[in-house]
Amino acid sequence: MECRKVNVENRRGEKGAALVTSILISTLLLAVAGTVILTSGMSATTSIDATAELQAYYGAESGLEAALNAIRGHVAPTGLPSGTKIGFRTAVDPNKSNRNSDHSTQARLSAWLDYGNGGNGDRVTPAGANFSYSVVVSDPDDPNGTKRAADATYVPNRLQVQSAGYGPRGSIKRMEMIVQKNSFDFEPNAMLMMRGSEDGSVAQMTFDIGDSAAKFYTGHDNATGAVGLPAFGVTNGTDLSVANAAITKGSTVEDVETAQVALGSLPSWLQDANSARTFLNDMQAVARSMGRYYPTFSGMAGSEADPKFTFVNGNCTLDGGAGLLIVGGDLIMNGNPDFKGVVLVLGGGSINRNGGGNGNIYGTIYVAKFARSWPASENAQPHGFQAPIFNTSGGGTADLRYDSEWVQKAKDALGTIVRDVREY
Repeated sequence: MECRKVNVENRRGEKGAALVTSILISTLLLAVAGTVILTSGMSATTSIDATAELQAYYGAESGLEAALNAIRGHVAPTGLPSGTKIGFRTAVDPNKSNRNSDHSTQARLSAWLDYGNGGNGDRVTPAGANFSYSVVVSDPDDPNGTKRAADATYVPNRLQVQSAGYGPRGSIKRMEMIVQKNSFDFEPNAMLMMRGSEDGSVAQMTFDIGDSAAKFYTGHDNATGAVGLPAFGVTNGTDLSVANAAITKGSTVEDVETAQVALGSLPSWLQDANSARTFLNDMQAVARSMGRYYPTFSGMAGSEADPKFTFVNGNCTLDGGAGLLIVGGDLIMNGNPDFKGVVLVLGGGSINRNGGGNGNIYGTIYVAKFARSWPASENAQPHGFQAPIFNTSGGGTADLRYDSEWVQKAKDALGTIVRDVREY
């Protein structure tokens, strides 16, 4: 075998190759490790920031909920004159929305929300929470308060509530909502309003208010003492004659006793039967959404401490209550129950008050009789108002008085609805 001598001099240029290779590989591994460390750090930071932002979001949501709770009248004010009540006008007026010590020019409900808890006078910090919030309430239809300043009776139709939520690490989320009252507004025409038939000369109402002086009827305002409304209102001459005859039979009726009301002065939903049917359908839908819809009803419809909106699609036997009661069938009141608010007997159009006992009704009552549905074969026929019925019998004392305060409480029983919520 022949052995050859390796020429070391020819490989002298390969010295250090292993070192260079090791350095390159180490640099690559170092870059990978650095990337992993950077990514892990960024993930941890992102996770922390996301948690902080979520807490700020919870703060903004809590602000909206707290403001809505206050606007609905579930919170007593502090730092305001005794008896001050929340309302849409109050909520946007800095002098009534804010406590007396608050010098903010924005209405922020500081008289109704616990600003200053946790050492920050500009925010509300719920106990045990890791977030806080502040709110501002305004009238989107009168942002500068011009209408409110010019008209002492002006009340906003809707409110814009903006809430800023604050979380850890300086995180902030902002949300807003539009709050609007359910649409039901009218000015009563009488303590007891009987909407007559389309042909009053033929179909006259049935109207018996009792023959005992212990039965007392008045359109004088029980809340203010003002004289203005008639005790009984009707819509045609025939029914006016019936009412005038009824008041001579013994019951006490305070002047103004009766009046014929022009159809154009009635609430829009009583000026024609189609509008009345639409109104009932709309109120029925609202009642379903509020969980206050009943096919038939027997018992208490709300209370003085908690007036309710109650919609009864059929007949109703009322034991008493307070708020807004709409009956699509007939209303029966045995034993003269107490009720405060607005009673609308629309459709069935019949009220029967029977039996002894003492019971008072403060507010207003409307009665109208009309068909809500009919066979298809009658589609071409008119389906207008028919003759309504009001009957009182039995002993006992009973007062039926107009009361503007309870009428307003009945309207308020429909509550408020949130139209829109968004983050901005």
